[in-house]
Amino acid sequence: MEGNKISIPQIIAIGGAFMGFVIGSSFASGQECMQYFTGHGVLGSIGVGIIAMILYIWFVTVIVEDGRQLKLQNSGKMFNFYLGKYLGYVMEWFTPIMLFFVYSTMISGAGSTFEEYYGVNGNIGRAFMIIASLATVLLGLNKLVKIVGYIAPVLLVVTMVIGVISIINNPAGIAEADEVLKHVEVKNTFNNWAVSGFMYGAYTVTGVVPYLADIGKSTATNKKNALLGGFFGGGAFLIAVMILNFGLLANLADVYNLEIPSLFVAASIHPVFGTIFSVLLIGAIYTTAVPMLYTVCNRVSSDSKSTPYRVAAIVTAIVSIFGGQLSFSTMIGIIYPISGYAGIVIFAGMIYTKYIKKKKYEDFDENDVIGKRRA
Repeated sequence: MEGNKISIPQIIAIGGAFMGFVIGSSFASGQECMQYFTGHGVLGSIGVGIIAMILYIWFVTVIVEDGRQLKLQNSGKMFNFYLGKYLGYVMEWFTPIMLFFVYSTMISGAGSTFEEYYGVNGNIGRAFMIIASLATVLLGLNKLVKIVGYIAPVLLVVTMVIGVISIINNPAGIAEADEVLKHVEVKNTFNNWAVSGFMYGAYTVTGVVPYLADIGKSTATNKKNALLGGFFGGGAFLIAVMILNFGLLANLADVYNLEIPSLFVAASIHPVFGTIFSVLLIGAIYTTAVPMLYTVCNRVSSDSKSTPYRVAAIVTAIVSIFGGQLSFSTMIGIIYPISGYAGIVIFAGMIYTKYIKKKKYEDFDENDVIGKRRA
């Protein structure tokens, strides 16, 4: 049947859309990788990668396929499908609140990038990113976000190249990494590698549920493409993370205490490489910050020209100045675990809905929401 045919371009589109969303600055900066993977040493980080990859492939494939089947008008109602009307409603509000903190983390990341690479006051980088993202959201410069968004796959490839070159240049560094860890303090988010792997998957799922539902609805035409696209997206992203992880392990003595470790590694390969990577990284922060800010404002009002929407954008940007003053590594160490605990709730809801209750798609009514009167 034509409708059941495997489409390679579609599989790549599904996987690429997911990877583009999660690359952001946290992956490319290396800080997220350092706290969840590298700090556990060679074998520990491999264990983290295996657990995280299984979780990524599982939740991406499931949500994309469910999004394809349900074709929700409001993709946020995917939370209701997994968690029920009441807990789903709570999660619908929790997500934009969490994304506000992720937005603040992006502001912090911009400050750290300007400070560590360009040697200027971090507040200049923070101010630049706040102004750029706020102007985009208020003026509706969506085309600019899409244009800059094309750097996501480029950044993914460049980050992997940095990791590979680092490994080739200093393979002995990987062999010595566990010994180095005995003498330096790496800011691990979780001390146990198995917990770290599980929480790495859990924190990611919180922000991507509606997005993956939209991918399934708009891109996947059959179950095979949905599943293979999810498998490709989740698997390829984790492979990229592991390559970067080993690149950081090879240079652990030099990068263990840096806010943007991958930027140091890029610059050590060649100054031009470092400059190119810094520009890509700032672009990635921008393309992550804008949808975060937009999502927060959209929860207040869906009309981008309305006063509530504009007030929400301005207030969010102003408040993020204070959150952005915390170091990038500190922000990741605080915000991502909170998101991870919410992710555990989502995982539990998915398991109950899909495998215990075996809820049927036709039994779900996305219009059955809190505050809506039935006829």
